Amino acid sequence: MTGIKAHVQLLDAQSLAPEDKRVQEELRKVKIELRKEEEMQSRAKVVEIRDGLKRARTEGAEVMPLLRQLSATSCSWETVMETRIGVEVKSCQECGAEEKQLCEEILAKLKDQSKEQRPLWEG
Repeated sequence: MTGIKAHVQLLDAQSLAPEDKRVQEELRKVKIELRKEEEMQSRAKVVEIRDGLKRARTEGAEVMPLLRQLSATSCSWETVMETRIGVEVKSCQECGAEEKQLCEEILAKLKDQSKEQRPLWEG
């Protein structure tokens, strides 16, 4: 059974038996698995965009479609740090005025995310 299907079935079960501890526990487990799956997909997408940006810059190709795609992609701070996507975005600022504007927006969004998501011990 897929995670989404399991999630829907467990939500139905929860509405029928809101006090059932087994349903609550299974629902919690499925939600955790769904988040992991979403994060893996997001990380793969960010890596694909990062590599595409690197290629586009070295080949003189268009970076805007990739930057727009990245702007619409949500990812965790962990993914940002692991993929080092910010470094690539910063490099794309030199590709033109429109690109610079979008890069600045993306970097600002990543900076805001860092404040919300990074562990407190990182400072």
